[in-house]
Amino acid sequence: MKNEPNIYETIRRSLPEMSRSHKKVAAILLDRPDEVVFLNVSQLAAMAEVSDATITRFVVFLGFRGFAEFQEAIQSSLKQQWKTSERLIKTGNTSPSFESVLKEDIREMEETMDRLDEKELMKAVHALWKADKIWIAANRSAEALGGFLHYYLEKVVDDVRMIHSVERDADLLARLGKQDVVIGISFPRYSKSTVDILAYACEEGVETVALTDTLSSPLSAYADTVLTAKSRMQSYIDTFTAPLSVIQALLVQIGKEREEETEKRLEHLESIWEKFDVFY
Repeated sequence: MKNEPNIYETIRRSLPEMSRSHKKVAAILLDRPDEVVFLNVSQLAAMAEVSDATITRFVVFLGFRGFAEFQEAIQSSLKQQWKTSERLIKTGNTSPSFESVLKEDIREMEETMDRLDEKELMKAVHALWKADKIWIAANRSAEALGGFLHYYLEKVVDDVRMIHSVERDADLLARLGKQDVVIGISFPRYSKSTVDILAYACEEGVETVALTDTLSSPLSAYADTVLTAKSRMQSYIDTFTAPLSVIQALLVQIGKEREEETEKRLEHLESIWEKFDVFY
């Protein structure tokens, strides 16, 4: 079975032959693939509410020699499912309505509200306020989120910089300071460049914050603080309604932390905008 092109198809076809405990594991893998892809045996067992031994037997049942080989297969298969062309073809067949897209955004917001750790949010707020410089690593579609965060952070803190990708901005990494903070933003399909930047900052002893979809995201391994927001894929686009709301909550809290200083900065900006007649 391990030579099948997509392990998720193998799991679906094998369901009738599975034991009750194996079906519990299969349900987790099929229903929440983006959350389990980087979990170890014990973490997957806990999520499926089975024993570690059940996970081992499940893997052997599917024809793998061990969990490492199985994990490699699910990572490879998930990458196939994440391909933009495949998403477009699959969703093109179902033709989601305008209403269904909005309802899915609402569901993602509700899940994000349920799972977001307020202590982690405040930890990120304090880290960003005390930083000498804030570096935002965001690439590909997540660059839109990074740009929004960058635009508003510049209004209330002194030094905020974007790192778009390692390929483009590698030289900027030489300027990282021990009192800086790097915030990495990425969602499936995760940008390798963003993960690499966060990993480098972590290795250099720079404080790191991740905004991603789950605690099992590859960014989480290199983050001192992790903020999670649901982001599923609709057709050929990533849905960023919930991540954007988390960024807004972060920005609002940053403004509240030093309300008097924030008000002075904004008043000064208003005087400049008025002087140059910026707004219609």
